[in-house]
Amino acid sequence: MKRRYLLLIGLLLPFVVEITPADEVDNPKVADLIIHNAKVLTVDARFTIAEAIAVKDDRIIAVGSNEAVRKHAGAATHMIDAKGKNVLPGLYDSHTHPGGAATSESDEEIPYLKSLDDVFGYIRRKAKELPEGEWIVLRFAFPTRLKEARFPTLAELDEVAPKHPVYYNAGPASMANSMALKVSGITKETKNPRTGVIVKDPMTGELTGMLRNAAGLLKVKARKGGKMEDTNLALKRLFALYNSYGITSISDRSSSRGAFDRYHALLANNELTVRINVCPNLNPRGTREEIILALESLPGTDKKFGPTGTGGVWIRIGPIKFFLDGGMLNGTAFMRQPWPKGPAYQITEDDYRGLLFTSPEEVRIMAEEAARRKWAITAHTAGEAAMDVLLDGYEFADRIVPIKGLRFCITHANFPSQKNLERCKRLGVCADVQPAWLYKDGDTLNKLLDKERIRWFQPYKSWLKYTTIGGGSDHMIKLDPRKSTNPWDPWLGIETAVTRKLEQGTVLVPEECLSREEALRLYTINNAYLGHEEKEKGTLEVGKLADFILIDRDYLTTPDIAGTRVLRTYVGGKMVFERK
Repeated sequence: MKRRYLLLIGLLLPFVVEITPADEVDNPKVADLIIHNAKVLTVDARFTIAEAIAVKDDRIIAVGSNEAVRKHAGAATHMIDAKGKNVLPGLYDSHTHPGGAATSESDEEIPYLKSLDDVFGYIRRKAKELPEGEWIVLRFAFPTRLKEARFPTLAELDEVAPKHPVYYNAGPASMANSMALKVSGITKETKNPRTGVIVKDPMTGELTGMLRNAAGLLKVKARKGGKMEDTNLALKRLFALYNSYGITSISDRSSSRGAFDRYHALLANNELTVRINVCPNLNPRGTREEIILALESLPGTDKKFGPTGTGGVWIRIGPIKFFLDGGMLNGTAFMRQPWPKGPAYQITEDDYRGLLFTSPEEVRIMAEEAARRKWAITAHTAGEAAMDVLLDGYEFADRIVPIKGLRFCITHANFPSQKNLERCKRLGVCADVQPAWLYKDGDTLNKLLDKERIRWFQPYKSWLKYTTIGGGSDHMIKLDPRKSTNPWDPWLGIETAVTRKLEQGTVLVPEECLSREEALRLYTINNAYLGHEEKEKGTLEVGKLADFILIDRDYLTTPDIAGTRVLRTYVGGKMVFERK
């Protein structure tokens, strides 16, 4: 009898536990925060618009009508009346360089250059301030963004600073004055580096000062003194700026184990206010054995650092990044047809097509061996011929180790083609694009390049017919959201994707404009997809992370998207920014 009694209790116990009421505080259906009377753009598959959203801990527990969501209110729930304002998913920048950007102005403010007069004025000022012989350096000063739309000449640099070595950097192409060449030991007899060119006058053979992927030969010495700022403090300041523009996630698009550890240090101290997708940088040079060794020796490769997709909700590992070609802003992107000759990029050759830094064989090996190890890869790919090389390599790897599920990517992808878009669809290849380049550089490129090339310059609408693209800034230096290199204000990027209106007012290839819904996806769910994070964020849906923003206007109707002001930013349900 006793045995039967115990058996009966054992059978009933689960049901007794199940119907035992929980305290309100422990009830997962009682929200910590409810925002109601809002216009919630969920950006879900149907682009549903709701009235309210409820959060518990760091997750969304309800999205819907005011009446439905208020059912999740409890005595301790913080209620916010949005008074009809828009609530959007937190914005995601697919391409940043936080370490360099955060500390870039620790010593002094970097000049905002709009013309060669600005360039020469800055150099003259530094020549007066600095002792003779000290280096004057301008970093990432792209000629496409100057009124004159060209590089300075050797003679011009010599004239403004004859007693100082001057290094005018524009990414893979740079200018040096005569003193800079002299103190670096660069002469007419100096051999070109492996993938670079020391440019010479075709008539005289004299150095022109132009260095295409050869600036590593310059013996630039950093100035002594200056204020050095703690990198973690600088990162916190930068991330706070990002939050103030609605950014809740970023991708560090060419990172290191050191940066990875710094982010974890901030996280451990509860000081991280953006979620970070970390993309390790790797240089795929050499034989198969050497590339395999590089892959297997990624800094600190372990359970915390790779492969792609591993990590937590705050810090996750993205694709490996490498550099395939030069850039379109300096005339070194690897193109199918020659670049036009002229002063813009100081091109004198009839057959100059740009520079390819990684050979097709190295690309094939890299793609295959990365896929074997479950790493996705992406490559800085600016020119259309470089994209041909990259997709050839991806197709080669796919025949050996299927890559579609790994989401191999193309970074920048400025000039696709119909054939390459079709290949991207077949291989599951996505792309990380920069609308601010269209805005800032479209006017100059429109004058330099033929109509066929311009037709395929950042064609967002065509991209979305075939695959997923995400919007990023490639923010490198300066802190100002519009004056930095490159502009990182996401609202400028979104408006540019919608209007394709350039800085000087031209509308370039209007048939490639995106709808407002598509453009918002570019900076939310699409970027989450690129980072293998679409199940966690990118839309406002039940179960996802409570990363969202409250803005000052109706995104779907405002004539001024770029002027949008963020009122509040929440990451994981916690407010990290409020406009006073």
